[in-house]
Amino acid sequence: MAPFETKVKEYIQQYGLCHKEDRLLVACSAGADSMALLHFLYQEKERLGVSVAAVHVNHMLRGSESEEDRRFVESFCQDKGIPVYAADIPIPAILEKESGNMQAVCRRERYAYFKEVMQETESTKLVVAHHADDQIESVIMALTRGLLEGGMQGIKRCRPFANGELIRPFLSVTREEIVDYLQRNHQGYREDSSNKKDSYTRNRIRHHVVPLLRAENENIAEAIMHYTEKVQEDEQLLQSYAEQALQELLVEKQRDLWKINIKAFHNQPLALQRRIILLLLKYLYENPNIEQSYTLSNAILKLTQSTDGNATINLPKGALAIREYDQLSLVKAHKETPALIARTLPFGQWIDLPNDLRMYIGKADHAVPTNTTSFAKCYFVNTSDFALPLHIRGRMDGDRIDLLGTNIKKRVSRLFIDEKIPAALRENWPIVTSDDNLVLAVPGLRMSNYLSTSKRAEDDALFIIDKRVLS
Repeated sequence: MAPFETKVKEYIQQYGLCHKEDRLLVACSAGADSMALLHFLYQEKERLGVSVAAVHVNHMLRGSESEEDRRFVESFCQDKGIPVYAADIPIPAILEKESGNMQAVCRRERYAYFKEVMQETESTKLVVAHHADDQIESVIMALTRGLLEGGMQGIKRCRPFANGELIRPFLSVTREEIVDYLQRNHQGYREDSSNKKDSYTRNRIRHHVVPLLRAENENIAEAIMHYTEKVQEDEQLLQSYAEQALQELLVEKQRDLWKINIKAFHNQPLALQRRIILLLLKYLYENPNIEQSYTLSNAILKLTQSTDGNATINLPKGALAIREYDQLSLVKAHKETPALIARTLPFGQWIDLPNDLRMYIGKADHAVPTNTTSFAKCYFVNTSDFALPLHIRGRMDGDRIDLLGTNIKKRVSRLFIDEKIPAALRENWPIVTSDDNLVLAVPGLRMSNYLSTSKRAEDDALFIIDKRVLS
């Protein structure tokens, strides 16, 4: 067996990328890398004990050239008896409608189709053809863009995807070895003309930087491979420590807000502090270029260096990092979160509120809703004790509440301070009042003495405060 085949098989075996009876779905563009991958797995399927199918996406960016790519893949698969799934995705039309980065849109649409096919075919692995030279480019790009540890790990050999995993068995071989494999096996492929352009960062690194590195060290691909493997292994261990530490630091966790204790955060080693912040950013964003930004992560780290006074950082996409007292809050911007609008409260139906809350007000002798969560809290009230109808609004100067179970009448503004509610959330926090502005409840925080946790003889209405049920 030639060295190329040996290297790939040993890499697959070393990291357990394939197992007997795996159903492999190979992403094939018709280029050299993916054609070599499809050819190799087809040749080795009996020895590996797997089945092989192919999936192709035509981005419709290069006219007849793109159409020829699709026909090339389909023809190869037909000759070999390989099931093939292909789709034409109108990227130009999508870009015209929503703008955005073309490469990012292509990747999003391509992988959405891969996921769809993988689930429909019950494939266990999506196989893509990234190789050792791609790894060099990825590490350099991460350095160039100032990404943190996540970016410096390079391309991972496997990760969860759809109903299975995405694997990259070619990370141990170079582009030169791939082309040599194709030539030895007399297997053709198609060149994507856009790969020759220097308009993309990756192409400029491929055409100009990697050759310089290879001239200094002809084994640069192997060196980078060993480096990324070590970084990935180290990062996996540190990440597990960071995830455990974050759970211990969490004061509150909602869909729109995560809150940690800063003093406990200071007790963590700096290496874990940085990774905890990366975990929080991952909660806020799906874009790794934002998640792994050194500038952004460092700004949040500096925010935690003091517990004196309050401070807020405006983060990308409308999110906030808020330090108040000894707590740090990461607040996620959600378009679907309903804005607080002053209105009269209806009886007998759920009302969605900000801060992931919802409220139900109904007659005490009517059937209680059954679609509540474990968070739900029920209260009873005698509506003849105050003026109807009930209203919901934001806080107003002078608002006070007689706290349930105490003889304390507290300003709502002071309640927010005592409950350590970030200032950015206070203006939109719901207040339930009577028709003459008597504060009956601050949902999610405290209720007034007009309400009771047990039903009294004169009570005729029911309040339920609950978490919003997400669709």
